[in-house]
Amino acid sequence: MKKLIIIQSAVVVIFVGFILWYRWDSGTNHGFQFGYYGEFNRVSNALASIPGITVTQSWHNCDVTLEEFGFTATMGSGEPVRIAVGERDRIRSLSGESLVQALKTEIQTQARTR
Repeated sequence: MKKLIIIQSAVVVIFVGFILWYRWDSGTNHGFQFGYYGEFNRVSNALASIPGITVTQSWHNCDVTLEEFGFTATMGSGEPVRIAVGERDRIRSLSGESLVQALKTEIQTQARTR
């Protein structure tokens, strides 16, 4: 009987802890590259690291998970660039130099179509 109470208590504590952590993590962007805003922050930091690009605006669609998000940036020439990242976009899974390269490719593609 004592073992059952301990197991039930542990399950309740874990469940309540998860809810509290989720509410804390999704309520405010703390700048971490993991958690609810992790992919958003990773892409934002990579975009800001590209020379000549200035992020001027960002948006995100909050739900149980962070669905879509995007950025408006300005190139050195003053032209705006819009980067949108969907739920299944491959950019979400990239990091480091491969992410920066994918963003540069997206920016160059937009610059060529103007």
